[in-house]
Amino acid sequence: MITEDEALLILREEGVPENVIEHSKTVAREAVRIANHILPNGINVDVDFVRIAALLHDIGRSRSHGIDHGVIGAEILRARGLPKFADVAERHIGAGITAEEAKQLGLPERDMVPVTIEEKIIAHADNIVMGNKVVSIDETLKKFERKLGKNSPVLKRIKQLADEIESLM
Repeated sequence: MITEDEALLILREEGVPENVIEHSKTVAREAVRIANHILPNGINVDVDFVRIAALLHDIGRSRSHGIDHGVIGAEILRARGLPKFADVAERHIGAGITAEEAKQLGLPERDMVPVTIEEKIIAHADNIVMGNKVVSIDETLKKFERKLGKNSPVLKRIKQLADEIESLM
């Protein structure tokens, strides 16, 4: 396991903008808060992994601010020998991207939906952090609705993920 300082160094070595690093720190704080609320309910969560993976989730923004930043981040982290962290980077966008959506978006055609509890916590924390501010899931859903339209399946997945995480807390 790498340390928080090592994760921050990796972000800076890769050229992640400082505002994105600050966003990632906020996501990490929120993800750890969520994980710590889930732990007492008998669900095994690796809080240390959540902290570091949340810091690294947007590393792909060193090269792109588009929807492909998750795939790019995963490539960077795999090249650095950090495959578990790479999975988080690849699966954190919204509530994940299905293989069908990935194909439509010009991404590698595979499911990039959060699987582990840690991945789900980080994706949810990222959804409710805008910039450096924690917002309600309703604000997040309104933002995605404006971007993608009222009938986007992404909205349903984000809501389902939020409901799942909230129920575990």
